[in-house]
Amino acid sequence: MRIHDVRFAVRHLVRRPLFALTAVALLALGAGANAAVFSVVRAVLLRPLPFAAPARLVALWPGTFVTNDDIGFWRDRVPSLSAVAGVSPGWLMALVADGGEPLKITGARVTGNLFDLLGTAPALGRTLVDADGTPGRARVTVLSHRLWQQRFGGDPLVVGRSVHIDQQPHEVVGVLPDGFELLGQRTDLWVALPYAAGTPAQRTNYSLALGRLRDGATTDAATAELNAVVAEMRRAFGHADDWGRALHAASLLDVTTGPVRPALLLLFAAVGLVLLLAAANLGTLVLGRSIERARELAVRSAVGASRADVLRQLVAEQALLGAAGALTGLMLARLLLPLLVASMPTDVPRLAEIALDGAVFLAVLAVSMGLTVAAAIVPALVASRSGLPPLLRQHTSTDTPGRQRALGGLVAVQVALAVVLGIGAGLMLRSMWHLQHVDPGFDPRGVLGFRLQSTSKYRALATGLPYLRQVADRLAGLPGVTGVGAAAHLPLSGYSWKTPLRRADRPAAPGETVPTVGWRFTWGDYFEVMRIPVIAGRVFTSHDTTASAPVVIVNDRLARTYFGSAAAAMGQRVVQGGIAGAGDTTAEIVGVVGDVRHDALDTPPVAEIFRPLAQTFMFPMQFVVRTTGDAAGLAGEVRRLAYEVDPTVPVAELQPMPALLAGTLGRPRLLAYLLTVFAAAGVLLSAVGLYGVVAVRVRQREREIGIRMALGASAARMAGSVVSDGLGHALTGVVLGVPAALALVRFMDNQVFGVSTRDPVTFVLLPLILTAVTAVACYVPARRAAQVDPVVAIKADGA
Repeated sequence: MRIHDVRFAVRHLVRRPLFALTAVALLALGAGANAAVFSVVRAVLLRPLPFAAPARLVALWPGTFVTNDDIGFWRDRVPSLSAVAGVSPGWLMALVADGGEPLKITGARVTGNLFDLLGTAPALGRTLVDADGTPGRARVTVLSHRLWQQRFGGDPLVVGRSVHIDQQPHEVVGVLPDGFELLGQRTDLWVALPYAAGTPAQRTNYSLALGRLRDGATTDAATAELNAVVAEMRRAFGHADDWGRALHAASLLDVTTGPVRPALLLLFAAVGLVLLLAAANLGTLVLGRSIERARELAVRSAVGASRADVLRQLVAEQALLGAAGALTGLMLARLLLPLLVASMPTDVPRLAEIALDGAVFLAVLAVSMGLTVAAAIVPALVASRSGLPPLLRQHTSTDTPGRQRALGGLVAVQVALAVVLGIGAGLMLRSMWHLQHVDPGFDPRGVLGFRLQSTSKYRALATGLPYLRQVADRLAGLPGVTGVGAAAHLPLSGYSWKTPLRRADRPAAPGETVPTVGWRFTWGDYFEVMRIPVIAGRVFTSHDTTASAPVVIVNDRLARTYFGSAAAAMGQRVVQGGIAGAGDTTAEIVGVVGDVRHDALDTPPVAEIFRPLAQTFMFPMQFVVRTTGDAAGLAGEVRRLAYEVDPTVPVAELQPMPALLAGTLGRPRLLAYLLTVFAAAGVLLSAVGLYGVVAVRVRQREREIGIRMALGASAARMAGSVVSDGLGHALTGVVLGVPAALALVRFMDNQVFGVSTRDPVTFVLLPLILTAVTAVACYVPARRAAQVDPVVAIKADGA
């Protein structure tokens, strides 16, 4: 491409500002959406983790907790691993510094070698070391950069200060660098996980295990070595016979991003289709324009321009349009990206790393320009092939069958892409509708939930239960409050404990794996406040204490799974496996309640047991308060009363239950809305493309239409002819798009709920809607065709 070609292209585009602005706007739409979503995909999925040699970091047995004894064993007996560390994330803690108000934070308990394994250097002070986990050693903590800024004002003298975590004094020894994040979880501070391998106590210190591969080692080799020592570990630590069956090493990046990977890739594919649509639309625009420029190009050829000169000139114009569209799109993406990040659920990892950086800039610029030039190649070839003599004749139409086929093909491609986008969005919207109408198993209306964070002085039954009673009594006295209850973890709060459970009359056989069920303990009027129906028996009462026989309430699914029915479960006895080193507990079933979706709205209820708090005391607790008034308006009074009872206990997660319920829909709602926006853009682009093609065809056929109307053809017939031509292209696109959608939506199987990815309603309705839209797009040019004056049309062409 020569400088002369670029200058000529600039002059040509300046003389046709409407064409240039339309082309740039089309490309900006596709490029902007791609730049914003690609920035997210690159930061979350593609960019290496911000640790030393991140490709060698692995998670061992991802998602399952292991003991410190297991970690110590792997350190010594797995040659492929140069280091193994433990991290127990998600601990809710109470932080008090400088005598201020208590703050609920999220902490992680880690083995002291974790930061050395990751290769993370502190921003201030030091990180933890193995010696910090030695029993009896002074307690220390490392702060996140965020907590250091927000709670301590970025004070550089914070190292060495004393803070109280769950009323235990800790010395701040360091601050981690800004943006440090592990396993996609927001963590405020890190404390040492007690570690003394070989001692019985270590079997109750559970954590996730991370490892670093030695140079040249692979995850497959590490997995083989891990499995080679499973039998020995079962014997050494008394693990069950099925322990370690799924033991493997997996990339830490894959484990971190796995939950969000399918949704982000789906979004990325959707915006890719939008960009292809924009490029195809531009191709339609260029080809339509080339029909009008055919005589101009013929004249250039007549004065000596070669076909290569014409092609180079046309490609130069498209390259300029591509660059302008990409740059405009990038500016649009810079505005949209903060909004996109702000709308994302907090469980999306690495949000702080998302940025529109140089790599995204270059990638979007290159792809946009490449697609623009590629979309112009066929129109340029068609335009440059026109014969000179016919085009220089006054009465010869510049339209040709080749151009007509090319225009129709581009329109069909646009409609096909729009069909794929529309069906994908339709499936997500139907899935979202089903999620919003799922029965969670409880009634959230009029309920306020909040957490009282644990402190050491209330972790025993003798002190904790009286404290909870004081809080509950004060809350019950508030105007409009009809009930107060509490549970270890509320439904859909993100926490769910499991426990081994079997029937008492069916002892476990040697080597048999006892199945696990959901486990929660409740207090007060919990079932009444949540309006969880009692199917059989009773709820817990004040008589269910440590002085009485152990009792348990089960949900309907457990009753049917273990005993066949709720009625049959009443009075039966079950054995709950030992928790945290405790022995088995045999309890009588005194009630059966309805099933609750504790984990997620799109996850079926699991078998669950409930124990009374007075028999299995643990802290913290999440309260629920039912009121006849506005639950959100009660929040201030709840916080005030709780602080009056004990100002050292943080009140956190204070929100109405409908808000908690809505929060769980954040990821599917965002995905559904974005796909809908992209689909709407696709339908609009395809409609605009079809309108342009039909309009060009009407202009080219004005003389023909005039002659046919002069010979007696009615205006309605000519308008119908125009509409049928346009709908023919649209229906071709539908015929191509539906099979393509059938092939592609199978990748959405894990993203939809309550609807099949082969849903006939969606596959019929969306093509019908798109066909109707394209019919409307044909209407305006059809009206113009119907209004052609035969005499004027024939005279205008020189007849």
